[in-house]
Amino acid sequence: MLLTNKNARPGTKITPRGLVIHWTANEGKGANAVANRNYFNKPTTEASAHYIVDDKQIVRCLPEGEMAYHVGAKSYKPDALKLLSSYPNNCTIGIEMCVNQDGNFQKTYENTVVLAADILKRYGWGVDNLWRHFDITGKNCPAYFVSDDFARKYTGLTAAQAWEKFKDDVQKKIVTENPQQAQKPVDKVSIAINLSVPGYLRDGISWLPIRAVAEAVGGKVEWCATTKQVTVNGHNLTETIESGVSYAPARELAAALGLQVEWDGTTKTVTLKGEL
Repeated sequence: MLLTNKNARPGTKITPRGLVIHWTANEGKGANAVANRNYFNKPTTEASAHYIVDDKQIVRCLPEGEMAYHVGAKSYKPDALKLLSSYPNNCTIGIEMCVNQDGNFQKTYENTVVLAADILKRYGWGVDNLWRHFDITGKNCPAYFVSDDFARKYTGLTAAQAWEKFKDDVQKKIVTENPQQAQKPVDKVSIAINLSVPGYLRDGISWLPIRAVAEAVGGKVEWCATTKQVTVNGHNLTETIESGVSYAPARELAAALGLQVEWDGTTKTVTLKGEL
């Protein structure tokens, strides 16, 4: 049920980096997924989310590749600015959970677990890419994952326990939907990759070209315009720029890529080793 309200659907294309969980905060009768979708679609509404979940269905309001207005604020928490962007609406997918009193919250919870696991799985993410609205702006949302009073009312747990349980349930769903196939034994071979940009040695430290190395082994390189910081797989690196190329110490870069470093002083060769 895609929105047609341009005040809630700007049509801006995004590349998602995280998944944000919300609640509708409307406990009234009839405040189900369709009713909340219809509220978003009113011309006067300037809020939206990609999905709304109730006890019976999941309603998609926006394609995941379009921006929704679900975590806009005047200020953001440091981790959100560091790991997402200076305006997290432009890189997150939003899910609204219904709490209408004539619905079954436990079933809504279960449907949300299924949806969240599906999204994380499709993007190759883990539960570390799962956020509460609270984690980004400090808003009491979803209240049962932030406030103990609401958490006990809806889940019987503290807010911290309820949030950890939700993430654990999502992780279990990811695993059960993707059982590991038994691997046949194979012989391993070493792979040598020649880079177009060389590294260099200075003051006993090997510096390697960040993008060339990271992309050669499937790493994700990003630039944060706000912090002027290059990250690899979400890890900040000590960076220096030489002739327009960003370099980082070999050991820092290897750690961000999950690799080990070996140094041959005779040939002045850095070897990165690991399971790719």
